[in-house]
Amino acid sequence: MNKSGLVIRLAVVIIFTAVIVGLITTQIFYRFTFLNEQALGEQSIKQLYNTVSPTASIASYLGDEELAKEVINGLISNDLITAAAIKTDVLMVKSDNYRPSTATLEFTLFSPFQKERSVGVLFVKPNEKHLVDRANKISATNAFVVAIEALIITLISILVTYYVITRPILNIGKALHTISPGTNERINKPSSHQKSEIGQLADDVNDLLTKAEEQMLREKNLRSEVEVLESRFRMLFENATSAIVLVEPQGDILLYNETFEQLIEKLNLTLKKNYGNYLQDLFIMKKDLHEHIRIAFSNNESAAIELELISYQDEKFWVQVVVTQLITDDFQENYQITLHDISKRKKQISLLDQKANYDGLTNLLNRHAAEHHLKLLVATKVPFALIMMDLNDFKPINDIFGHDSGDELLIHVASQLMKSLRKADILSRWGGDEFVIVLPNADKEEVSNVCEKLAAQLSKPHHLSQHNKSVFVTASMGVSFYPDDEAELLELIRLADKAMYQVKRDKSTNQELYLAFSRDISDLENKSKKP
Repeated sequence: MNKSGLVIRLAVVIIFTAVIVGLITTQIFYRFTFLNEQALGEQSIKQLYNTVSPTASIASYLGDEELAKEVINGLISNDLITAAAIKTDVLMVKSDNYRPSTATLEFTLFSPFQKERSVGVLFVKPNEKHLVDRANKISATNAFVVAIEALIITLISILVTYYVITRPILNIGKALHTISPGTNERINKPSSHQKSEIGQLADDVNDLLTKAEEQMLREKNLRSEVEVLESRFRMLFENATSAIVLVEPQGDILLYNETFEQLIEKLNLTLKKNYGNYLQDLFIMKKDLHEHIRIAFSNNESAAIELELISYQDEKFWVQVVVTQLITDDFQENYQITLHDISKRKKQISLLDQKANYDGLTNLLNRHAAEHHLKLLVATKVPFALIMMDLNDFKPINDIFGHDSGDELLIHVASQLMKSLRKADILSRWGGDEFVIVLPNADKEEVSNVCEKLAAQLSKPHHLSQHNKSVFVTASMGVSFYPDDEAELLELIRLADKAMYQVKRDKSTNQELYLAFSRDISDLENKSKKP
């Protein structure tokens, strides 16, 4: 039997309560009976006094010692009295064991003829031991009877409680224990509790079982739908051509698909738990990523930016990064990061840009791209020097050794020019054997130094591999300054071109000449026009 069961616990509570109540009741009843019996003993002694008082009064009035002794002997013969004495002015009659110092009861004896005249005193000593013993015996008997009644009541209470309350509840509990949630099984209402609280409890439990069945059926249907949706979403997630990653604000990766894992392998990186905030460690331009995300999130938008990935291979990888902020039901913030591979598109754009803006032979900027850069400098008011350069003696080399050798020489010239220029300088192939060089924020002295270096580099012989011949070319350079010489771009180019052709004309008389400034030519022309 279960020691913690309802029956045992209820029986213990009832027994404990009955014992406590029984003890208190028996003690109270015992005390009440004891005091009552003592009061009855005293009342009995008073009744004895009333019985013997006429005789004792006559003996006292007459002073008859013999009659007084008969009264005394009659009193002490009763179990309630152990000693007695009659005292008058002339007489003192007492029992053998009477002691004046012990506690006694005093009764006044009056004259038989004069009811208000005292003729003596009757001293009676009660038999206290007899009174106590009798009171204890009667009290104990009554207490025992009360205890038996309490025991009987307790047993009846336990049986009634068990059959009326406990057993129906236990039956309901056992029925609940055997019922499987979500089925149509229900509890049978106890026949004796069709309208009682226990019957109502059974009805409420059955209602709960019905609701539980309905709820579980709905959940089962929802679970089936969720499983179908989950399988579809997982199929989409796993088979997505773009890498998808779910990360925490601290950068810890919560979920990723197979495409992301393949991307990490392609980058020759190690797959790990954290790549920094927004996977920043995968990108070259981390600051651009963070700034773009900050601006997009401040406008409650998803961030989208094209960035180059870090790679330990020669091939470049570009992705379009889409970062979406997600808030869960418990207000946790996560980020979905999608990486669309745009490397092929970037490569195609780069090739198109190369064709549109770069010379196919020398890989220098073509005339269209150079003009675009010049227009930007003019639009932003950046001062610059424009150098128009044309190769001397290139046509004979091209005619003698062929176009392949001519192309080889042009490539050589382009590489030599690149070696002599700064990073901010602009170098382009203007057309044929003409080149344009732009030096931003350069003065006349700086331009002279650059042109001197260019002339020195070009004067070095170049070996034609196909013909086993060494050739060299020189250059004629004309320079104009923006905005000092001219603010209009086409006129600025015309001035530099004019200065360059002036060098070509003067080179027949001065082979060392390679450079002319448009302002110097203008000054000479102005002087020659003066009378």
